[in-house]
Amino acid sequence: MHTYMQDYLGKDIYPFHMPGHKRNHMFFPVGLADFDMTEIPGMDILHSATGIIRHLQDAIADFYGADESFLLVNGSTAGIIAAICATCNDGSKLYAARNGHVSMYNGMALAGASPIYIMPEITPDGLVCGINPNMVDNIEHGATVLIVSPTYEGFVSDIEAIAEKVHARDGILIVDEAHGAHFSFHDMFPTSALDLGADIVVQSFHKTLPALGQMAVLHVKGTRVDLARINFFLQAVQTTSPSYMLMAQLDYALNMLWKRPELFDMYANRLTALRNALAAGDSDAIRLSGTEKAGQYGIYDIDMGKLLFHVPYDISKILASDYRIQIEMAGGNHMLAMTSVADTDEGMQRLWAAIGSLNIKLTSQKHMQQPIYKPINPEIVIPPRQAISCPTKLVPWEESPGHVAAEIVATYPPGIAYVAPGERIPEGLPKLATHIRVVV
Repeated sequence: MHTYMQDYLGKDIYPFHMPGHKRNHMFFPVGLADFDMTEIPGMDILHSATGIIRHLQDAIADFYGADESFLLVNGSTAGIIAAICATCNDGSKLYAARNGHVSMYNGMALAGASPIYIMPEITPDGLVCGINPNMVDNIEHGATVLIVSPTYEGFVSDIEAIAEKVHARDGILIVDEAHGAHFSFHDMFPTSALDLGADIVVQSFHKTLPALGQMAVLHVKGTRVDLARINFFLQAVQTTSPSYMLMAQLDYALNMLWKRPELFDMYANRLTALRNALAAGDSDAIRLSGTEKAGQYGIYDIDMGKLLFHVPYDISKILASDYRIQIEMAGGNHMLAMTSVADTDEGMQRLWAAIGSLNIKLTSQKHMQQPIYKPINPEIVIPPRQAISCPTKLVPWEESPGHVAAEIVATYPPGIAYVAPGERIPEGLPKLATHIRVVV
């Protein structure tokens, strides 16, 4: 593994993908390996923090405007699971966006909750977009609602309107803001859900900020959430041996960003210049998405840090082999490049030159329609926990339609489920596995 990774680094392939540190060493303290410590005197304890870890959590809460912020050393996955378990009892209903991450389904199974799906709107070309606020008009009193905003592609829902509707029914709103940890750093980006009424917000710092993989934060704001339950379930789903190296690097990077706000000004200027240059070179082959979808498809705002391209076919391998650029995702007629404050002028220039070159080469190509995942509103037969507790068997994928799934089937990135436990497997899904486990 080490040798393979060294060989890859030797190819000088620029990362337009997460993690957001982009291997930019300016965001890493010298001698980072020396910070790999344990709970010795003075180092504090993650699950009952009173010292240096508590100081970092308080600083994060103060910056983001949260009442409490909790470090997550197992990514947003731990935060989503803990948030569901803390707000749903065995037998509860969770009003859940159907484009939720796999951790949402795992959280329901562990909590004993049953989903009532909220369907995001979808563009004609298959992009999964925002949640219309009227989708929460009929939730039960005291219910928990979980939505994803921004989406993987950077589409933001009208959180303020959704929060008002949820709170009018004395409910709790959880927002999976894994891809929005950078929002609060600059007015170029959308407003964070924390400032718009959400009760729990989970952010993956490693996705869009210069943090190491796994580092995330769960924020709580307001009085609707039981902090004792949050604490309990965070301890239940996270290690008792957190990486001090990860936490120390996050502390170092955040303090740099807080002390030097000009870094985000430079990023915003760099990003604007790149977008303008790419838009000027648009052709029928590769087109950069802008703000044209705002106000449609449940989209209230758009993260300009996500570079979403419409492409004739998957050009990611060409970008890697011929232009030394690795993008985040290619699927169907879309390609996603992720940017961050850690990107360099050289990296931005490399992407602009590559897209410009390919646009010239591909101008005669027609856009070919390819299958794209569209979340469906499935038939829920039994709760997720029951599905994974029942006797099961493996069946060939081709024979699975009509059976009740006993496992999650998802594609990565971004980890959105095609099939989840307890759902009847529909006809017409693409082949994602050779076999799937179903309820007997």
